[in-house]
Amino acid sequence: MRCHSHPFLSLLLGFVLAGSSLSQAQEKIEDTTLENPKPADLSLHRLDDSTALISGYFPLQEPGKTLEITIEGKPFTLSDNGEGGDERAGDGWFSIKTEFDFQTFAEANRLYAELHRGKERILFAPGGRHQIGTQSTFVENETATVMEHVGGKERRFSLPFSPDGIKFDVPIQLPVKGFPLGLPENPDFAAAASIPDSLMITKLDVVTDPDRTWSCSSTNQQPVGNPVGEWTFWQLMGNINNGTASTSDYIKALFDHWNGTQTINGQTVPARSHVFDEVIGEWEIRSGGPGATLLPQHSPFKLLGIVLRLDLRGGSTIYGGGDAGEGRFVFSLHDGNCNSLGKTLILEYKVPISGCANVRDWAQQWKALEGSSNYNSDLAALTEVFSAAGANPSAPNGSAISQVRTNEFLPISPEWELREFILPAGGGHLEQTTVKQEPQEIHNNSPLLADYVNQEWGHLVAQTHVVPELFNGNDFLAGRAPAPLLWNVPAAMLSIPNSPPPATPGATNTDEALFGLAVNTCSGCHTLETGTGFAHMHYNTQPGQEAILSGFLTGTSLPDPREPSIMRHFDDLARRADDLDTVAASACFTIGDVAVGNSILHELTIAPLLRAEH
Repeated sequence: MRCHSHPFLSLLLGFVLAGSSLSQAQEKIEDTTLENPKPADLSLHRLDDSTALISGYFPLQEPGKTLEITIEGKPFTLSDNGEGGDERAGDGWFSIKTEFDFQTFAEANRLYAELHRGKERILFAPGGRHQIGTQSTFVENETATVMEHVGGKERRFSLPFSPDGIKFDVPIQLPVKGFPLGLPENPDFAAAASIPDSLMITKLDVVTDPDRTWSCSSTNQQPVGNPVGEWTFWQLMGNINNGTASTSDYIKALFDHWNGTQTINGQTVPARSHVFDEVIGEWEIRSGGPGATLLPQHSPFKLLGIVLRLDLRGGSTIYGGGDAGEGRFVFSLHDGNCNSLGKTLILEYKVPISGCANVRDWAQQWKALEGSSNYNSDLAALTEVFSAAGANPSAPNGSAISQVRTNEFLPISPEWELREFILPAGGGHLEQTTVKQEPQEIHNNSPLLADYVNQEWGHLVAQTHVVPELFNGNDFLAGRAPAPLLWNVPAAMLSIPNSPPPATPGATNTDEALFGLAVNTCSGCHTLETGTGFAHMHYNTQPGQEAILSGFLTGTSLPDPREPSIMRHFDDLARRADDLDTVAASACFTIGDVAVGNSILHELTIAPLLRAEH
């Protein structure tokens, strides 16, 4: 690893917080490959009119073995042992000989090319958030040419529109980034999604809806609208509560966590009683005096936006957990008279929808908002699916809430801090819990963190890692996220191979492993790794203005904070839009409807799920 001073850190925040070999008694981390692995390269070899050999290069799998993938609960085995069609044992190419419908494959190629010809799409790191290149599609002589630019290199792939264009015993190389192969898209929903209408909804006529929100029209004025509207913090907390306590008591119990020192996964989280005083104490005074029952018309929370996080779908994500990902409401704090204070609060719900066709329909409904003549009503019908009282009857309190997260940097706070709260299994009040993907700050630059990075480097590079609660017998996962933190490990403690090389130009696997760790922490993503000033939707957004969004969301480039010669590029809303388009256009074939090989090819080329906390 290369270590350099980095002027960006001092520019952003004014300061930077500043080995051993692998442990002999290292505890095994639970396998974090909770979904099918994806190949780095892929080929299709036509054996006869209905049989193909599909071969993928999996550099992080042990050569000479077999690899099992699962589709709709059914296992399929790819081999690198020289058997079952595998041409050369131990070369890292895992193969499966399978039934294949070349006509369907060719038709899928044609349809994709018709819908996307001449367009350039951004390529993001598989499973990650940063841009690694671009891809363009051109059509000539009944063939789509896919041009891929990644890591300063150009690759061309040819996708034929007819089975006649696929020669026997001549393998063709296939792209593994950008779009899934093998099954046709639904052309009716392939148009690009509208980010402000379908993904990051911050429009003023939504966040100031007089029937649904309690909003700020100007500073130094009390809010206006409906204090118990369906998109207000008050009503949404009442829905999560769902009759277990009064809404006033329920909200007070949440903020009471700041009054005392908490111990979360063995980590001491110091009290910040001024947070309770600023939020609840002042709310009580406006409601009648100290200790008074909170009144909704004196709520200090205004809606910044409604966010679709379909990209967090799937049971193997850190958050999400419903196959349709999450829906979120983002609020910021004010002083009761619409003057902004340094705190945002996010209600993050698991969408209680599952199954390919149902998730596809859900995606299509969000895309259809763009042309709605009754936008707010149609949006409300969608948000009610996850935010209504009893939205998930089998969950605690019958609520679909997944977690509540807070970003806080009030004037007398010693530093920025993020906390997280969940409902316990038995229901009742929200309880403070660990912040996901964030090691405890005491482990930064430590031999223990070095051991973790050495052991998990492959998952960290692929950003498929899960930071465990315990590692090597130590409490590892954090109970809070402070910022700024520059996550790092002294170079002498690391032993990470340089092969296979990562896609990012100029980076080593060490660079990518540390970046994968850091950018997925709350503290890193909200500050140094993405050039963000604590909040991706800013609490200081003034009344009459749409929420201020971070460059991480809208597009930015900046040096890696540990190795400034490496540039990191982000445009997360574009990534989410691309994902929404893919899901909305899903064919949703099942095994039995199509040849098994087409389903396998589709699974190997569809983007891996995102494991993220932001």
